[in-house]
Amino acid sequence: MTDLYTSQRAMRNMRRAAMQRGVIAILDVGTSKIACLILRFDGPDRLREQDGVGPMAGQSQFRVIGAATTRSRGVRFGEIAVMNETERAIRTAVQAAQKMANVRVDHVIACFSGAEPRSYGLAGELDLQDSVVTEQDVSRVLAACDVPDLGHGREVLHAQPVNF
Repeated sequence: MTDLYTSQRAMRNMRRAAMQRGVIAILDVGTSKIACLILRFDGPDRLREQDGVGPMAGQSQFRVIGAATTRSRGVRFGEIAVMNETERAIRTAVQAAQKMANVRVDHVIACFSGAEPRSYGLAGELDLQDSVVTEQDVSRVLAACDVPDLGHGREVLHAQPVNF
C-alpha cells in the first residue's frame, strides 16, 4: 500500500505542478466521441472571495482556451478494444485542441469508464504524535489498511484519502 500511496502522491504533485504552470487538458474518452478541453488557470491570486469553499480549497478561476472533439475509434461499450485506433483518435482531439489554444499541454486528466470500474473504501487508524497530520502520517495509515483482492489483470488507477 505504501507503493500505491507513493505513486498517487507523485501523480498529485504532477497535477499540482501543471496547474501552477497554468495550463491543463481534460480528456473524455467515450464510445461515440473523444473530447479534449484545454484550460488556462488565472491563478490563486485572482480567487473570488465570495465563492466560499473554493478559495479555501485553493481553487482558482479558469478559462477554456481550446476545445475539440472527434469520433471515437477503437472503443466499444466504454472499453478500449483496439488500442492503436483509440490512441490515434485521442491524438487527433488533443492536437486540434492544442492548435485552437495555441499552446502545447504536458499534463492531461483523462476520464473514461473502463471495464466494470470498481471503488473500494478502506479504513485505517493511527495514533498521532502531534495535532498536525503530515504526509508521513497519511502514508503510514494507508500502509496499515487491508487492501482487498483486486482480481487478475486489474490495477489501481486512483487512490485518494477522503476523511481523517
